[in-house]
Amino acid sequence: MPLPPRTKKKLPSEADEYVGPPPSGIRIGIALSGGGVRSAAFNLGALQALQETRLLPNAAYLAAVSGGNYIASALTISAAHLDTECQNGKPLWGRGSPEERYLRQHTDYLAPGLVGKLWMAASGFYGLVLNYLPFALVSVLVGRLLGGGLYLLGVRPADLRLANLSQPGSVVVVILACAGAGMVAMALLLVVYRRWFKDGHPGDYGESKAEKIAMYLFSATALLGVCLLLPKLAELYGLVSAHALGTVFGEARGTFESVGGRLSIASAWLLLTLLIAVVALALGRRFRALRVMLVLASLAGAGLLLIPLLSSLDYVTRHGIRSTADVLWAVVPLVVVLVMGVTVHNRRYSMHLFYRERLNSAFALKRRNDGGRIQAEPIRFDERLYFSRLGKAHSAVRLPKLVVCCAVNLTTDDVPVGRFAESFTFEHDVTGGPMLGYRTTEEFENADGVAGTQLTLPSIMAVSGAAVSPLMGRFTYPPLRFLMALTNVRLGVWIKNPLHPSWQPATAPPDPEPGRLRRIATWIRDGWREPGALYVLREALGAAKSSHRYIYLTDGGHWENLGLVELLRRRCTHVVCFDASCDRTGQGLDIGRAIALARSELRADVQLDPRPVMADSEGFAGTMAVEGAVRYPESGSTAKLVYAKAVLTEDASWDLHAYKKRDNRFPHHSTTQQMFTDEQFEAYRTLGHEAGLRAAKQLNVPETMLAGQATNNGERPGFPVGAQASPEPGGL
Repeated sequence: MPLPPRTKKKLPSEADEYVGPPPSGIRIGIALSGGGVRSAAFNLGALQALQETRLLPNAAYLAAVSGGNYIASALTISAAHLDTECQNGKPLWGRGSPEERYLRQHTDYLAPGLVGKLWMAASGFYGLVLNYLPFALVSVLVGRLLGGGLYLLGVRPADLRLANLSQPGSVVVVILACAGAGMVAMALLLVVYRRWFKDGHPGDYGESKAEKIAMYLFSATALLGVCLLLPKLAELYGLVSAHALGTVFGEARGTFESVGGRLSIASAWLLLTLLIAVVALALGRRFRALRVMLVLASLAGAGLLLIPLLSSLDYVTRHGIRSTADVLWAVVPLVVVLVMGVTVHNRRYSMHLFYRERLNSAFALKRRNDGGRIQAEPIRFDERLYFSRLGKAHSAVRLPKLVVCCAVNLTTDDVPVGRFAESFTFEHDVTGGPMLGYRTTEEFENADGVAGTQLTLPSIMAVSGAAVSPLMGRFTYPPLRFLMALTNVRLGVWIKNPLHPSWQPATAPPDPEPGRLRRIATWIRDGWREPGALYVLREALGAAKSSHRYIYLTDGGHWENLGLVELLRRRCTHVVCFDASCDRTGQGLDIGRAIALARSELRADVQLDPRPVMADSEGFAGTMAVEGAVRYPESGSTAKLVYAKAVLTEDASWDLHAYKKRDNRFPHHSTTQQMFTDEQFEAYRTLGHEAGLRAAKQLNVPETMLAGQATNNGERPGFPVGAQASPEPGGL
């Protein structure tokens, strides 16, 4: 691809980075960090403590990431579905509430029991097949076309050898080699032309025609070299495969020449490649094995594409095109790929769908009165829980305005170097971010779109917790990215881009009664535009641009894992931040990144020393919460910050000390562990409750100020769609 020119798009100014004007009074914000079910349990306890201290109902904003958002969204859903006859004196999701009791029985929600684990495995295999099949078929097609072309030109793999450094045996190969050398020479002459005759022109770096032409010449040369190298690799593949059949399986070497033999050996190689892929993915979270992981991921990713290609290429270069069946082996893959491009969309087979179904079953709860006994039950998955409608639903429960924090992944220079992501948030009325602007949430929900593409609140919960994806912001590694994209190891989602021209409504009125051909054409067009194999390829290559029709959303932690910056963006005057991230060594990386982002994005200086809440070598910290301050760019504008962390202190409840003696990983179980026992769940919930009480005490908001806050929250001025601001906060 050509050298990327510097972006010409208008980047947001410092004023644009903020949402709305400063408050006239106090504005309380609560931030819940990511961390999967560990964070969900910890933040549940923290919110219960804030309920008891009356801080939660008087807060203006509740910003949540990943596991913290499981609980925050669950509270929003339950409040919107609460009937007056189901109020039994227990606050929603409070201590001993029906919702808490239900969740305790379903902390293994991701794969409950043997049936659940088998279903998760079946869902994963289903997604792998549909995701990988187009790439395997295209590889077969490329192998047959390349092999057929070389066969018709009379080029054989033996012709590619150099005998005593003399030229190859085929005149065609000599011509192709000379063509490649000529293209390299022309590219170098373009460099000479710019440097000697155009005086360098440093101002048009990446934009001159010379650079683009040189890029195309080098790319064509590389493609030519690959075309000449692949037949030799195919020959080697055939020799090794035939030897493997004879040695391992005890078959004659000629068995490999049959269709069954080729399919068998290709399947065996693919299984070996998938085994390597599993090892690479398992090492993805072990930074000590980073180099080994990158090597294995590179081998597995290359193998998934090369095995079908080399198998097809080896056969055609040996036997040529001899019958109608050989032609069909090229036509059928092409037809299947085209049909899948229209009918098989990424969200139909990605693990996102499975993930949001499981989250819905555990956290989307409503109360029902069962003969005087109040119980919690999951809301049916087919009842679409649109965030925009939940936010407008009347409820007797007062809650802060929920801000769901996600990350939009971009590999262009629209974002600072090395970050590869920007903030993207969902609220019940507006959705977007500083770079992409804000639109109404209803526009993103796609209620009338293709089946499976609707963006409900459980779907948004899954996006906010999409920690495992090919594109992961600053945590992205190219070899692992390529492998994860091919093997469907993704929880992220492609959604419509508000900056793309297709976002605007059509100017011409739709045909009231389109004909059959028109309907078919529209169906094909809409199906082809939905994210499918092309967008999977963009994931694999890291080609996520703000100019594409769709943008890629993942875990908010890929940008900032605490939700703290989003509260500062909304100019909160009192902030309490709960950090349940896995920090076994007490490095405080997440709060460090949040402080740096607040300074670089908002020019807000966070004055905080988190060392008292960092665990020592024994796993204990001096305290669970520390107090700091935030200075906004406006003169004299400050905020009070309390930072509470999931750590164990000497004065913690004795049951927590006892549990740590049984499980030394507490309170830093890996985020990959997403199925908790009740004992684990209670330990983290209790820890969060103690942290919530400590944080509320340190925030120390007087009762008189809380009473005034409830009145101020009700003021909700209008919000122009497409502007760079958000409405004043308010309850549900």
